[in-house]
Amino acid sequence: MELLDLFHKWVPLYLRLPVLFLMFFVILIANGVFVGNSNEISNDLGVYAEPFTEAYNALYIGMGLGLIFHYRLKLRFTNKQLLTYGLTMQLIMNVVCSTTSNTTVFVAACLIIGFAKISALIEVYIIWMVIWSKKLDSSRMYPFVYFTALSGIYFMNWVTTWLAYNYNWRISYISIFILILICLLFTITLVENNKLKNRIPLYQVDYFGLALLAASLMLLNYAIVNGKVEDWSASKLIFAAFFGSAISFLFFLKRQLNLKRPLFDLNLFKIGHFRRGLLYFIILGVFLPGTFQSAFSGGILQYDMVTNMVVSLYMIPGILAGCIICFIWYYYKHDPEILIFFGFLSFVIHHLILYNSFGNSFSMVQFAWPSAIKGFGTALIYITVGLMTTKEMKLNQVISAAGAMILARSFIGSGIFTSLYSYFFYEQRIRHLSSLAELRDGTDPFVRQLGSGVYIKLQEQATLTAAKELTGLIVIFGIIWLLFLLARFWYKKIYTRFAL
Repeated sequence: MELLDLFHKWVPLYLRLPVLFLMFFVILIANGVFVGNSNEISNDLGVYAEPFTEAYNALYIGMGLGLIFHYRLKLRFTNKQLLTYGLTMQLIMNVVCSTTSNTTVFVAACLIIGFAKISALIEVYIIWMVIWSKKLDSSRMYPFVYFTALSGIYFMNWVTTWLAYNYNWRISYISIFILILICLLFTITLVENNKLKNRIPLYQVDYFGLALLAASLMLLNYAIVNGKVEDWSASKLIFAAFFGSAISFLFFLKRQLNLKRPLFDLNLFKIGHFRRGLLYFIILGVFLPGTFQSAFSGGILQYDMVTNMVVSLYMIPGILAGCIICFIWYYYKHDPEILIFFGFLSFVIHHLILYNSFGNSFSMVQFAWPSAIKGFGTALIYITVGLMTTKEMKLNQVISAAGAMILARSFIGSGIFTSLYSYFFYEQRIRHLSSLAELRDGTDPFVRQLGSGVYIKLQEQATLTAAKELTGLIVIFGIIWLLFLLARFWYKKIYTRFAL
């Protein structure tokens, strides 16, 4: 892979850095689907909200597949071609998302956005890597990457939600169009089209293997997300999707084992820290979803979507603090296992605060500390586990490993657990509502006093009970997980000491 400068030589430094930051920010946040305005879209189109959860998962599936595939593109096309292609596809697919009324098309567009944006993202990422470290030290770069990505996504979720709530959900896409067009203009005028010395043809790429992996992940996405609507145990479609996902994945593995030039190098799974990193990212999915917090703030405190997004903005100071700590920690070469422990500890503290705070008197300001703590833990885990997963790998291995990392972190982990929490929360809420309704009858003085409002009060109580119950289970699991991390840490220290 040839690492070449992105800009023409005549472009001054004071212009390069702002343009690079704008491109990096826009490529990261122009996702086609935004958490805040998905409810507005589903209400306007008269469809379930589940397809937009599918679209959000499809975005990260596309990014994972794009990273696995991108190394071949980098050997065939110039940096200007890849940057132009990535931004153009993001623009076109965001236009599709803003105009279509077909949810299947919406999901497919988000998959394409995720796949195509990698081509643009890698080009900008490489230049930022050189700026932060001449030796291409990822530990200098990652804090900047994840502060920009996480803070940018939460900020844009708030912006698009505010525009959708006050005007129209289609209007919220206009800001995205303008930003992408500005980046395309900068690409055409400022980016140099460096010619490659050796172009590698693309005919040897395992396109069928890529299609099999994409089919497996998208079928799993459909099955997991739609379980609440179609009932996992009763739906033939859900069963067929699970079955199709498993068969497609097995065929994909068989091809990778037999091909001379496989799409994904399965030998990566022989590397211990790679396997452990993927496991940590999957476990992160237990703690990261904000399902119960959103249900509490929306169902009990009656916050609108804009206010809910403001609560998410409280995470940004925590993310900044986590990124600064990680930068300093790696600069002085301290043990990253300690950061991983404190990252997961932050999530346990976050859920413990919520567990003890669920109630009708909770105010929005009280979300500040638990949200900041969650942001702090998110930054620590994203950076430290990401660096651990790709440690001491060659460049082509790093790109493939990063694709697997995104799939484990944002789909298999967070995406699947978000859907599971949504299903179990709905189930537990109905169960508690039925139990509460059986305890109340028309002769109860409490029922006669509330009159027609009794059903609303029972719903609120059922929501609180279900949220508290499931959050408590997460805390218990978190404590067990922290004890495991501590035991592993001290075992490693003792084993190393006596081995010497």
